[in-house]
Amino acid sequence: MAKGRTGAKSEYGLQLSEKQKIKREYGLREKQFRKYVDKGQNPDSIFNLLERRLDSVVFAAGLTPTRSAARQMVSHGHVMVDGRKVTIPSFRVEAKNLIQVKESSKIKGMFADFELRTKNYEPPFWLSVDKKKLEIKLKGEPDIRQQVQPFNFQTVIEFYSR
Repeated sequence: MAKGRTGAKSEYGLQLSEKQKIKREYGLREKQFRKYVDKGQNPDSIFNLLERRLDSVVFAAGLTPTRSAARQMVSHGHVMVDGRKVTIPSFRVEAKNLIQVKESSKIKGMFADFELRTKNYEPPFWLSVDKKKLEIKLKGEPDIRQQVQPFNFQTVIEFYSR
């Protein structure tokens, strides 16, 4: 018989597991995540900061199937912001920025069937995606009520305020 805890998780356990889920989803280390929580101060702003990372924008636009693939795509220099190559996944995207796939990367295998792969994909309301040119622009702010994975950022704030 396996030894293990039975019963409900403690409040601390619930907060810790929620924090770990969010960190894992966004591919962040503890120190990075803590900075977002400290800077954000409330659930809406933390969500906004995380979603406006360059790797998150690339993922939300449908250019990659996973966040880690988006992070790798940015790190390997396939993405340009306002005509300049950016290799920092945590780069904060602003409303004025134009995000593009590098011209030489467009012919690579990962984009060969992009239009077909994303035919039925609808990006979030706050992004404008040109599937032919492989360009992304922000046309609004990410809204926590529209999040795909319903994370409870409030429990994370409570976890760090201990």
